[in-house]
Amino acid sequence: MGYKELIEALRKEGEQKVQAIWQEAEAEAGKIRANADERIKKIQEEYSLMQTSTIKDQIEPILSEAKQKADAVRLAAEKDMSVRFYRLALSVLSDLRDEGYSDVFHSLVKELPSYKWEIVKVNPEDERIAREYFPDAEIITDSSITGGLEVQAKAGKIRISNTFEKRLERAWMEILPELIRDIYGNL
Repeated sequence: MGYKELIEALRKEGEQKVQAIWQEAEAEAGKIRANADERIKKIQEEYSLMQTSTIKDQIEPILSEAKQKADAVRLAAEKDMSVRFYRLALSVLSDLRDEGYSDVFHSLVKELPSYKWEIVKVNPEDERIAREYFPDAEIITDSSITGGLEVQAKAGKIRISNTFEKRLERAWMEILPELIRDIYGNL
């Protein structure tokens, strides 16, 4: 599963969650706007005989406060979506282990610098293939690794993580804005 497919999977699986979050955020923003509108109307009624500039001076801070509160609600919703999407992305990483995974593992090994790696950490299902690539290394299995590998040398002083999780973590700041743009485009 490539980058585009991962984004598509995230988009499909997260659509309902996104809609619920946005509906909640829009409802809260609507309440804030309604409250602000009510306060504005009250001020306009109380000061209807005053000059326009006085009314404007009273309205601007209320509108600014309402906008700030609505922006805060939207930012909180975006942060919540980001966390949910990241968790969802982590949960679908196992799909990358499907057909052709041995080629993917090979590619991840080839990205490593040529070195005498002492410890290699992999998913338990990858122990055999790791032994093929690193026959002299200690192979440690770790079920928290979905795919890929983590290598160490010089008593842990040199360490490289080329796991699916680490690659997602590194790419997340590029993926997230695209997801957010897609969400705004679908609302």
